[in-house]
Amino acid sequence: MSLSEKEKQEWEDALRETELLKEGDSIVEYVKGDYWSFGQNRGRYFFTNESLIFISGFGGTTAVMPYRNIKEIKKCFVGPFIPTGVKLTVFDEKKGKNKKHKLSLMGRKKWMEYLSKQSGVAL
Repeated sequence: MSLSEKEKQEWEDALRETELLKEGDSIVEYVKGDYWSFGQNRGRYFFTNESLIFISGFGGTTAVMPYRNIKEIKKCFVGPFIPTGVKLTVFDEKKGKNKKHKLSLMGRKKWMEYLSKQSGVAL
């Protein structure tokens, strides 16, 4: 999915305002998807030069996963048996320990390869 230049700028401004996007970073790719944490949260994934950012349209769920901190990328199921899941293990610098993130994205293979390339973590 692609954003127009105007939409991209609006999203970058909003993400910087909420301190989810660092100064100097920019959106490279964008896709709608779900983030699974105590249930399903629908929203958008922004692939930037430095991080994967999730922002929910409902409930305000957010997650920032710097590529440099990704330790593991695996396929998984979401819901009962939906094969669109990606489980990321990401080192949380603030807490000093790994955190698991469960994503649901259409075109899972493409996004896993992208994350592998950006993070240097083998699939």
